[in-house]
Amino acid sequence: MPATGVRLSVLITCLNAADWIAGQLDALAAQEWSEPWEVVVADGGSTDETIKIVERYRDRLPGLRIVDASDRRGIAHGFNVAAVAARGELFAFCEADDEVGDGWVAALGTMLETHEIVASPAETRKLNAASVRESRSKAGGLEHAWFPPYLPHASTLGLGLRRELFERLDGFDESFKAMQDADLCFRAQLAGVELVLVPEATVHYRLRTGFRAIYRQARLYAECYAKLQRKYKAPGTRVPGQWKWPLKNWRPILAALTHVGGPGGLGRLAWALGWQVGRIRGSVRHRVLAL
Repeated sequence: MPATGVRLSVLITCLNAADWIAGQLDALAAQEWSEPWEVVVADGGSTDETIKIVERYRDRLPGLRIVDASDRRGIAHGFNVAAVAARGELFAFCEADDEVGDGWVAALGTMLETHEIVASPAETRKLNAASVRESRSKAGGLEHAWFPPYLPHASTLGLGLRRELFERLDGFDESFKAMQDADLCFRAQLAGVELVLVPEATVHYRLRTGFRAIYRQARLYAECYAKLQRKYKAPGTRVPGQWKWPLKNWRPILAALTHVGGPGGLGRLAWALGWQVGRIRGSVRHRVLAL
């Protein structure tokens, strides 16, 4: 990569994000850092007003560029396209429907001076009503996989990597429709790199609303977790308590049914159903007993 003077590239991928991308761009426009940085937006082929909205920030965001990622669908592909176009030595990934917190760029950028891969904690109070928050588990720091390789992982809602590491890992695996970030975190750690949480780099996370949207997200996540299990499962490995597999995860569904009329009850039911269906579909598709 030629020397450009850009230290850090903030990378966003989007598709028909007109309803919320302005919030993320406003949050980025309020960032300050002593080092030079840029923003690269990879568009997956939006047909709404997304691109027009992004264009309005030309004078507010440093080095703002829009790149075309419509040749292939998927968040992993969008981020990979943005990374190729980026000029910085450091990458900070975020998503169009969230909002980075105060000092996010400076916190991630500074920590990347001494660590190769870093992550943001998430909070859900700012962008979500109380009833929506009740429908999901608490957001926090790093998540820990309950299956091999039993490592922590983080989301691209706020993930930072040195460019050299990202390229050494060949970027995101585009065969993943979701959980491409967890896969990248696993590969980095298996290569001997520590994943570090940056408490000062908070991201305000937007939860899905509506039964169908929550159900679809849970189903997709569960399917992709099954794909992760298959990818990292050692040959011949057996699942502890394997005989219990057909009974697994029905209890949350029954619990959600009994509280469906309460705050967040319908959302919890949508998530529990989606997760169970995704777990079963993923098990069949990837030939693994999804935990």
